[in-house]
Amino acid sequence: MRKYNLAMLILGILAIIGFIAWIYQIQKGLIVTNMRNPFSWGLYIAMWAFYVGTAAGGLVVSSAIYIFGAKQLKPIAPVASLTAFIFAVAAMLMVLPDLGRPERVFNILLYPNPKSLLPWDFLVLSTYAVLSAIYTYVQLRPRIAERGITIFGKTIMKRDIKADELARLREASERQAKILAPIALPFAILIHTVTAWVLATQLSRPWWYGGLLAPTFIAAALTAGPAVVILASLIVYGFKEELAQTYRLLAKVSAASAAGLLFMYYNDFLVRWWWEAGREHDALILVFRDYLAIHAAEIILLILGIIILATRYSSVSGLVSGSVIINLGILAHRYLLMPPAYNLIPTRIAVILGYESFEWSYPIAVGEVRGSLMNPEPIFVDYWNYVPSPVEITITIGVFALISFVLLFLLKALPVKERAEAA
Repeated sequence: MRKYNLAMLILGILAIIGFIAWIYQIQKGLIVTNMRNPFSWGLYIAMWAFYVGTAAGGLVVSSAIYIFGAKQLKPIAPVASLTAFIFAVAAMLMVLPDLGRPERVFNILLYPNPKSLLPWDFLVLSTYAVLSAIYTYVQLRPRIAERGITIFGKTIMKRDIKADELARLREASERQAKILAPIALPFAILIHTVTAWVLATQLSRPWWYGGLLAPTFIAAALTAGPAVVILASLIVYGFKEELAQTYRLLAKVSAASAAGLLFMYYNDFLVRWWWEAGREHDALILVFRDYLAIHAAEIILLILGIIILATRYSSVSGLVSGSVIINLGILAHRYLLMPPAYNLIPTRIAVILGYESFEWSYPIAVGEVRGSLMNPEPIFVDYWNYVPSPVEITITIGVFALISFVLLFLLKALPVKERAEAA
């Protein structure tokens, strides 16, 4: 209880600090971030993509029980669907600080543009969040009726229920979960596919466009999602012998998906390198020239996570370290979505000098006058060295702290454990 209270206190403080930083950003504008006209999406959108993946992975785990007969996952199904709901909400929250005027988010509902994928992504993601909440409630309904919900030491929604009524509730819960599973799985795949399409359909960004982005997003979801479920399940259930097969399966799914992601990633790299020309090749050169450290981090972390989860799934230290490391690798992977895309200026003009010709990148206005009168900085650039500002980092940490606070609270308040384990 002391550790729980301390964790909640720290997370609460971080969430408040993040909220204050967001208010400051709203007052001052997006100028307090390091995003500018040539670099309009940064850490916030990278985290949005990361949270969408972790959300999708959670419901895949729950629905796999009934679709693929993975019965060893059943004990942790409520935790998996709860993480799906929490991270789906986190993805939607993460979009708000990216908007200079957050109240304009309602324009998606008031004036939707069906030709844009953003309204469709909002629709799919919000539907997925509702579906995850319903799925969680369906699984927990008999336990809530029997044991109630505990909030600040007080139990609510508990009923004096007879054994035969409880048995009927459990049968109804099982039946409803079987109905929801084939609906949940396509939505889990769809939210990542539509999210990838938001990027992939932008023809002016050769780092994104193409048909391979959606499969890599799904692979990333199946890597990060099970790893997050492992961490949440260890918090609730600990490591017990009867759950060894559950953790082993989740670890193997995460490791295998990470291996599949690396294969698709470098398959795309090989094709770009083989052409030795074109803007797709230029984007690849940017990765290895300017962002090699981030790329090396994502590859090393993913490979290390694969090794740990594939070999040390029978120990708590192996599961925790492997899950954390592999999620850090996915986080680096998500961050690297942005720089190679935005540092290839879309507008290029062909220039011919004598017998030589080349393309000149038409500079973009930064949107800010910087430097002094005697030493002015360029206001038109064809490259922007983006590094998240302290405000961006503080807000991002605040959102993560908030969703972690809510997740820990719900894991304690809801009867996610079976009755036999409750003691």
